[in-house]
Amino acid sequence: MRAVVFLGLALSVIASSAVAEDIRWKPETLRPGDYTSIKQSQGGLIHHVFRGKSGRFYILDSYRGAAPSGKPVFSTYLDKDGNQVRWVRKDGFELKFIPHDCTRTLGRCQYTQVGSDKKKETRLRITTATGTGFKFDEYKASGQRLFGGKMELDARGNAGSGLIAGNQGKQRFRLVGQAYQ
Repeated sequence: MRAVVFLGLALSVIASSAVAEDIRWKPETLRPGDYTSIKQSQGGLIHHVFRGKSGRFYILDSYRGAAPSGKPVFSTYLDKDGNQVRWVRKDGFELKFIPHDCTRTLGRCQYTQVGSDKKKETRLRITTATGTGFKFDEYKASGQRLFGGKMELDARGNAGSGLIAGNQGKQRFRLVGQAYQ
């Protein structure tokens, strides 16, 4: 009997830590038009709207202002886990991340960022799961720390409130709304 109780407790702890370790974005739970609204300490209100899937990637269009309307200020292409593979600004400037930007990859992960201006930079990201999301630090190939932060995630893996701090100052994020169909 004691072994059964112990086994039940052990499985419960393992299941709980597996959930806590899941920082994956879950696009399969989203429908086109679903969005989150974030108040940024630098830049104001931004809305990330799920456009849908194109080929192997999922697309979020991001809008500034009171509502998610007009032309997106940028679009983000993500893999099934929420790692960025491409980011495109409305003026056409683009960043590609090879193999991806490691945003939702636990542990040490290295990637190369390539801009449409042909500028290349290799980076290392170290990400750890927290009880409510994840925390991370990002470094240049030389080992110089660029920035770090933490993000809270909802049940669908959408980022909400958080903080990014680095050589360009601090940027705070506060989740102010969500619209799921």
